[in-house]
Amino acid sequence: MNRSLEEDLERYPRISLTRLPTPLQALPSLSAKLGPRLFIKRDDLTDLTFGGDKPRKLEYEVARALAQGADTLVTCGSSQSNHARLTTAAARKVGMDCVVILSRDQYQQLQGNLLTVYLMGAQVHLVETSSHWDLKPHVQNVYQSLLAQGRKPYVIPVSGTTPQSSLGYVRCGLEIARQMREQDLQVDAIYTPFGTGGIFTALLLSLREQGITCPLIGISVNQKRASCYEQLETWWKALCSLLDRDPGGPRGVFEIHDEFIGREYGDPTEDCLDAIMLMGRTEGILLDPVYSGKMMTGFLAHQAAGRWSAEHTILLLHSGGGPALFAYAEELGMHLKKRGVDILS
Repeated sequence: MNRSLEEDLERYPRISLTRLPTPLQALPSLSAKLGPRLFIKRDDLTDLTFGGDKPRKLEYEVARALAQGADTLVTCGSSQSNHARLTTAAARKVGMDCVVILSRDQYQQLQGNLLTVYLMGAQVHLVETSSHWDLKPHVQNVYQSLLAQGRKPYVIPVSGTTPQSSLGYVRCGLEIARQMREQDLQVDAIYTPFGTGGIFTALLLSLREQGITCPLIGISVNQKRASCYEQLETWWKALCSLLDRDPGGPRGVFEIHDEFIGREYGDPTEDCLDAIMLMGRTEGILLDPVYSGKMMTGFLAHQAAGRWSAEHTILLLHSGGGPALFAYAEELGMHLKKRGVDILS
């Protein structure tokens, strides 16, 4: 007899780092403005240091680190990395040290996520690199240095995505399914950001097993569709292996869109800034320019093209990232002025 996902998840160690479940809320004002009935999954409201999606992943990675006797978490990302903020917070919560290796870029002012990392006492290395996705050699150098000092480091990769950490979003899929049942909610599509692909893949697996068959739509924030599909295959096989599922099982309808990235990862496109303003001015919810703002950009483009009408119900995943807004103050200020806002100075 096949075990349930809940039973299979219990086989893997996990440490509680944040308050769950996060709310699944209606968006009445935005719905009235756009037409479709809209809901949002508030993973920006995890309560670990300004929240976001990473605590769900880190609950598994930190448990593994503690089981191995590690005393220091080591990770990497962009200068305004949400993952660096939340890995540092997780380390402090369980009494560990943290080292973060961050790429130098145009957003390295001492504010937003970078400020929080310093406030929580992480050891910060800012390095020159073409992309924060290429920091692995720098991480390895720091890892070896810590070993030489007699420390016990544990490395968590960029964005925190591993097969084990993705189990956090298998759990989230179960949580969404339970909340939909409680609210008697049926949706026509679910939108998520697509970064490294762990969240998207884990939700796809979990939601399908719970009988939720609507399209899962990923909006890429950093890479072309072909690379996204490659990552989906990697995480799908790994998760199926961990959870004893057939990798050839049905996945249902899903989509990945890469046309909303802009020039590069973290590019605050005009449409993205408009999406942030719209959500803020209708619902008082702030999206970020890197992940949730791009997800919203994709949904709004599909809505404007006539894909969704008043007969449809859509669920949006807010993955957090709010502190990064402050590093984009200049771009946001210019955009507000462009939209006719009189900013006092």
